[in-house]
Amino acid sequence: MTQLSVASTATPPPRFADTFAALWSSTRFSAPELADYATGHIERATRQGVSLLALAALLFLVQTAAFASWFDLGPGYSYTYILLAALALHVFWSARQVRDVQALNLLAMLLLIVCASALVLLARRSGTLHVVVMLSVAILLMLIPLMPWGLREASLTCAAIYLMFTSLTFFTRLEFGDVELWTLQLAMLTSTLLSLVLVGRALRVRKNDLALRFRLERTGAAMATLAERDHLTGAWNRRFLEREFARVVGLHARLGAPACFGLLDIDQFKPLNDTYGHRQGDSVLQAVAAAFEERLDGELECLVRLGGDEFAFILAGGGEPRARLAATLAAAAGLATHSGEREIPAPSFSAGLVALDLACTLDAAYAQADALLYQAKRAGGAAIRCGSMAQGATP
Repeated sequence: MTQLSVASTATPPPRFADTFAALWSSTRFSAPELADYATGHIERATRQGVSLLALAALLFLVQTAAFASWFDLGPGYSYTYILLAALALHVFWSARQVRDVQALNLLAMLLLIVCASALVLLARRSGTLHVVVMLSVAILLMLIPLMPWGLREASLTCAAIYLMFTSLTFFTRLEFGDVELWTLQLAMLTSTLLSLVLVGRALRVRKNDLALRFRLERTGAAMATLAERDHLTGAWNRRFLEREFARVVGLHARLGAPACFGLLDIDQFKPLNDTYGHRQGDSVLQAVAAAFEERLDGELECLVRLGGDEFAFILAGGGEPRARLAATLAAAAGLATHSGEREIPAPSFSAGLVALDLACTLDAAYAQADALLYQAKRAGGAAIRCGSMAQGATP
């Protein structure tokens, strides 16, 4: 009996090193295109984080200044917290003007570290670790998760605050009680641990959200593009032409390159289908699209399949658009000869080509090009008739 084995399709769990690297930096992503997509979102989130951090610090510092004044802790406490509140207000307004992510991060770190430094100086001046100071240190550390940081920025800020107060309490000549010393240590370590855990969790959720939004938007864009493509030839369809005509013509005008609009069809396409079969006819249509694709500027020029064997196209009007079109149709005829299951005679094409002006509409351009195409067909086909919106056809 043959034993069938089913390979596991489960995604292997990420390595610890990869997970840590992703959480270490808020701007590091698995793919360059995802990093480019996330740049704008990170900038907005960082600016909002700095504003929220500054506002939260401002409210706490104002309340603490009022508390110090009410309970008469001394002018040093009131003045210190009022000055720090003014700094928080300044950072709040500055965040609205700054656009660089690194500068915003430094602004937030500056606010927290300056506040911690001021509290260190306050404790040195008063010679005591008041409960208000210890509470302030814990609050500063717990404000860190308001920033959309990675563990790198959060760890550096926590380390700076922790080392400043540890050096004050353990490595100075000031005498503090054991209870105050170890209460401060416990408050700092607990607040630091909670802050880093919250920072890492928030960053992971934020990166997963950005990756999901990126994939959804890219999938949506791909589906929108697919909806505007002809399934047989890969050329654009009528919906694309109606939506993009004015934009493409305007782009030509801004670049100083006049545009030409044209219509073409394959001479005697129905007899070709009847003689060689529809699959061979489909191959000829695909050959036309392939010849244009090789020779068109994708930003300024396009080929549109309108239905059956009729195509519309936009070409740059500079140089010799008629000569370019003739060369492209000759290449399409060569490709069509060998495109199917068997060799066929090279097909011929009829086309109407009209020079556009910026004010013309798609309907007007279509009508003029259709009239030129009809003239070419009436003259026996295998011809290009050219004109402009203000002139008739020229042979």
